Amino acid sequence: MGFYKDCEGLCFFLSLHFIFFIQVYLVYKVDDKEITSQDNDNIILLFHKLTFYTIMFLTFYSHFQIAKSDPGIIDNINNIDMLEFYYFIYKEIIQLRQEYNLKYEENLNDIYERRYSTDEDEEIEPKSEIKDKMKNLISRKFKMTLTRCNSCYSVRPFNSHHCRVCHSCILEQDHHCPWINNCVGIFNKKYFILFNLYAFISVIYGSSIYYYYTVFKNYKCFKNDLVQYLISIFWGLFAFIYGLFVLIMVIEQRDNVVKEFRKYRKDKEIRRKMMKIKMRIIFGSNYSLKWFLPFFEGGKRYIYFYLRQKKLDFYLEQKEKQQEKENNISNK
Repeated sequence: MGFYKDCEGLCFFLSLHFIFFIQVYLVYKVDDKEITSQDNDNIILLFHKLTFYTIMFLTFYSHFQIAKSDPGIIDNINNIDMLEFYYFIYKEIIQLRQEYNLKYEENLNDIYERRYSTDEDEEIEPKSEIKDKMKNLISRKFKMTLTRCNSCYSVRPFNSHHCRVCHSCILEQDHHCPWINNCVGIFNKKYFILFNLYAFISVIYGSSIYYYYTVFKNYKCFKNDLVQYLISIFWGLFAFIYGLFVLIMVIEQRDNVVKEFRKYRKDKEIRRKMMKIKMRIIFGSNYSLKWFLPFFEGGKRYIYFYLRQKKLDFYLEQKEKQQEKENNISNK
């Protein structure tokens, strides 16, 4: 997985890390020694700083993980593997869709698929050798609608799109984000959600520390310091815009999950089950502390590698049996 995608994305990526540095620097410069000599106040300030640095580390690590992770690229080598992986993790939702469609005599899945079947016009070298006949066979076997990309010729399942920057189809692509210099897809969506969540918490928490100790507790010195006065105004405006932006991104990610299953509103039980499965897929496990830590993979990526290894083991086993059979024939 190449980290560098384009110059614009790299500039945005580095700019965001510069913002991280400014946040850390502002909190680091907050000093309580001139305000009080009580040890308790200094300990409380130190606790707030350490908590803020922890949140900033999680923000930075989440951002780095999104940028360096494979979002779920579909190419000639793994096209069939990605389809099998998608079916394996979504088979419960596929069954619930069929149950809903039969129960209410609807086929909303096909309608939704057609809406996203022709959204590319980039001409690049085809990246899939799956012919139409095989595509139809896989579609019937997995009982799900598959579309073919007009740009790279990849066969892809529901909600996958072609990215003109990555020059590939991405499984469950959300969008290509210049701030992370990468696409947001099935394998790194968890990191993207965590990054926006921690970024929002960090800017609110860091601003609170800065304004409380620099402005309110030290107001006599603050009002005579023109530099600090200008910094406080600038940072207040920036923190509001930045915090509002990442908060909107968090809400948008939540709305995307709700929107995906909105068409199943006639049956709240089926819809609830689908959303629960979807959240397990995004965060990689049942609800636990792992959901909020970027050290654990999302998108059930481990299953993808498990399925590929299982297929490789089967291939090697068959090859070994064939070799033994040829040796027995030659010995006779």
